[in-house]
Amino acid sequence: MNQQGFIVEIVDDKTAKMRMQRHSACASCGKCAKLTSESQDLVVEVDNQIGAKIGDHVEVSMETVKVMKATMLAYILPLVFLIAGTAISFYILNAISFKGPLEVISGLCGILCTFLSYLYLRKNDKKYRDSRDYIPVVVRII
Repeated sequence: MNQQGFIVEIVDDKTAKMRMQRHSACASCGKCAKLTSESQDLVVEVDNQIGAKIGDHVEVSMETVKVMKATMLAYILPLVFLIAGTAISFYILNAISFKGPLEVISGLCGILCTFLSYLYLRKNDKKYRDSRDYIPVVVRII
């Protein structure tokens, strides 16, 4: 996935911030910070190994596989935890002949598992943000 934008800030030797238009596949993976609530512009941290300077018009690239992996972590993982927590607790409670409100308890267990998935993501957020795997790479100055 290739995008174009302008370098607005140099963070360090190998990292810069770029302003670009929001791409439909971008959604909100957490790598971006919106400039305003009404703007479709984003400020994205990018890998600037080629040494682009403030004001340079650049093209960045991020592998589609990495975009899909980030999306899976943010959206699919909590959904899987919700379904698995609900289904597993339903079958366990059913197997032990639980006489209470089976569906309600199973649903609450699913919600608890979803909450646990968000705690896992929150705990590992810094690791994912610091990882160079999920950051777009400046491929050329236009």
